[in-house]
Amino acid sequence: MSSPANAKKVRSDNLLFYSHIEICRILQMLAHERCHITAELGEHRSFKAFMLSLDLPHGHFTTTFSINKEANSALLAFADAVEFTATDSQGLLYTFEGSSPEETQIDGQPVLLFNLPKSLLIHNRREHVRFPAPDNPALRCIADAAGFMPFESHVTDVSHDGLGMLIYDTGINLEQGAILKGCRIITPKGEAVTADLELRYINTIQLPDGTTAKRAGFRFLRAPSELSQLINLFIQDMDKR
Repeated sequence: MSSPANAKKVRSDNLLFYSHIEICRILQMLAHERCHITAELGEHRSFKAFMLSLDLPHGHFTTTFSINKEANSALLAFADAVEFTATDSQGLLYTFEGSSPEETQIDGQPVLLFNLPKSLLIHNRREHVRFPAPDNPALRCIADAAGFMPFESHVTDVSHDGLGMLIYDTGINLEQGAILKGCRIITPKGEAVTADLELRYINTIQLPDGTTAKRAGFRFLRAPSELSQLINLFIQDMDKR
C-alpha cells in the first residue's frame, strides 16, 4: 500500500479523513516509518510507544508496548477508545483513535492490538486537538441504473485516486470485474452524481446491527466532474470550516 503522497500534495494544513482507504494508507505509512505515538490516559499518565503494523483483513493496527509498565496496564484497562497522536518524519501530527486494546504476539514479539479508527486528523498544530466523532457519510446509490439490473446500495468511501467502497444486499450476485453502468450517487443535497464503476473485489461483511451485506471495492472508470464534491464528503478541509 502506497504512502498518502497524493493527499499531501492537495491538502491544506488540517484535514479530517473519514475515508477508510486514505486512513489505511496513512497508518501504513506511519507503521513503515515506525512513528512515535502518544496517548493521554488521565491522572497525568501518558502512554508512549511506536506504530508497528496494520492487519487490514481483520481491521486492526498494532503498536509496541510502552517502556512504562503502569502506562501499559492503564491503557489495557481503559474503557473508552484511546486518542493517539503520531508524529511522522516531517513533523506532521496525526490524531486518531484506537479501541478494544489487546495483548498479542507477532513473530514471537509482544505487541498491542487496536481496532482501526473511523476517522483521522492530519494537522500541524502542537496543542491538543479535538475533532468531532464521525457521522456516517454513506451515500445512497442506485447502482447499475443504466444497466440491466438497477439496485439499491450505499457508497461508503471515496478516495483521492478515485477508489471507493460499495455496500449492497447479499441477495445480489456480482463478480469481480463487473461494470456497473450509470450509477447514480446521491449527495446530501439531493443531487445525483452519475458514473460507471468497475468492481475490484467483493467480500461479505457484518453490519453493526448484526446482519450481513456485500462490500465491493470499486474504481471510477471515468472520473465524474463532481468527483471532488464526493471526495470532500469523506476528506474534509478543516481550514475551510
